[in-house]
Amino acid sequence: MLRRLSLILTRFGSITLVAYVAWMGWQHLGPRKPEIGPVRKRLADEIVPVIVQEMAGAQKAVRQAALLHFENDPTDYFTERLRAEIEQTGAFDLQDRAVGEKMRGLLNLRHASYASMEDATSRGRSLDAAGVVFGVLHAFNSISGGAKIDVTVTVADSKSGDVIFTKRYEKDISLASLAGPLVQEEVRRAPWVTRGLAWLVIVLLLPVFTISFIRSMVRKESNRSNAFTLAIYTVADAILAFLLVGGALTSLLPVLFFIAAVAAALAYNVKVMGWALKLET
Repeated sequence: MLRRLSLILTRFGSITLVAYVAWMGWQHLGPRKPEIGPVRKRLADEIVPVIVQEMAGAQKAVRQAALLHFENDPTDYFTERLRAEIEQTGAFDLQDRAVGEKMRGLLNLRHASYASMEDATSRGRSLDAAGVVFGVLHAFNSISGGAKIDVTVTVADSKSGDVIFTKRYEKDISLASLAGPLVQEEVRRAPWVTRGLAWLVIVLLLPVFTISFIRSMVRKESNRSNAFTLAIYTVADAILAFLLVGGALTSLLPVLFFIAAVAAALAYNVKVMGWALKLET
């Protein structure tokens, strides 16, 4: 009995090891999806809610629908972003992806797209969906100074082939308009503890590393020079505190954190200037 169990475990372990090696080999040597930059992501994130809001009226004719992969969407980002928005807003009773489609996504294989009405409605009938949402990405690429998207979205009845909704959307976005939001997004990815400790270290060490400048200013024995020095350090700390809260003072908690951080930095800077003044006297 023990010998049989040992044999079974050995075979299971061997199969598991082979499967793991094969999976790791596929991950490194198999196909991969093209990467999409933050500017293009931001552009899709801005236009998709507009699309879903406008095509939501089509649910009066077709409530249950299948979302088909958009043509010319090798990154899958636009299609999946559209799916997430439809599901979150309830614009349609969206059919789940087929098992084969999920497997292709897991293996980074390209999905079949359905750009024509005939192909899309035929696929909808095979999925037993009342309607289909499909379309074509005419352009979704980076351009000089930003990115652009040009997409046609269509909702059709799978059985009759009638077009319920169709519209072409075009939008450009510039890097200049995204500078602030992208910085905020990158900052918010870091945990609160990491951001707080980074801010604390910078605030504590900045006066220490520049103590010679502070001493030279307090040596002048001028209230104007002292106020100017204190303002410089406090403003710098306030800017860092603004980044600490993710660059957004839109709710009570971030505002309280910002005020408390600036107040603490101001008190610390006053204390450091007091020490510098004692060193000079």
